[in-house]
Amino acid sequence: MKSILMGCLTLVSVISTFSLKAQQANPASDLPYMKDKNFPLFSLTSIDGKEVTNKDLPKNYKYTCVIIFSPDCSHCEHEAAEISKNADKFKNVLFIWDSYREMDLIKKFAVKYNFVGKPNFIIGRDGAYTLPTFFRPKMTPFVALYYKGSFVKVWEQGVEVPELIKNTQGK
Repeated sequence: MKSILMGCLTLVSVISTFSLKAQQANPASDLPYMKDKNFPLFSLTSIDGKEVTNKDLPKNYKYTCVIIFSPDCSHCEHEAAEISKNADKFKNVLFIWDSYREMDLIKKFAVKYNFVGKPNFIIGRDGAYTLPTFFRPKMTPFVALYYKGSFVKVWEQGVEVPELIKNTQGK
């Protein structure tokens, strides 16, 4: 009886170890945005109530920057404040701010950081969660940068604005 119990405990231990290693072995290359380097399909409701899809995006911006955020996240607020303060350096960047939160909170956020009415800012809610499913952020803000529709880089914990400026200049 003792040997059966010890055998079962050993088997459970081995399975647990392999399961843990399999979870840890989830390399970034398995993420959808690493497999498909093209800008993802999406649909979001903007703060003015319009449905916006990837097909509706203006073509006159070299870069598209997707920011998955929460209006009540202090890091997101810092990111928004810094981007707003440096908006003149982002004339070649289309920003898509996507949140899962309630639309009234998203609108207040957009107003607070002076994003409303700026042609290169789209702020809204992706009710189908297509962008979060594609990028699989672990925290907010999550920032993904594309150049002419092709993947450039992600910052899983937000990006320092000087680095974003550096990555969106010169091409």
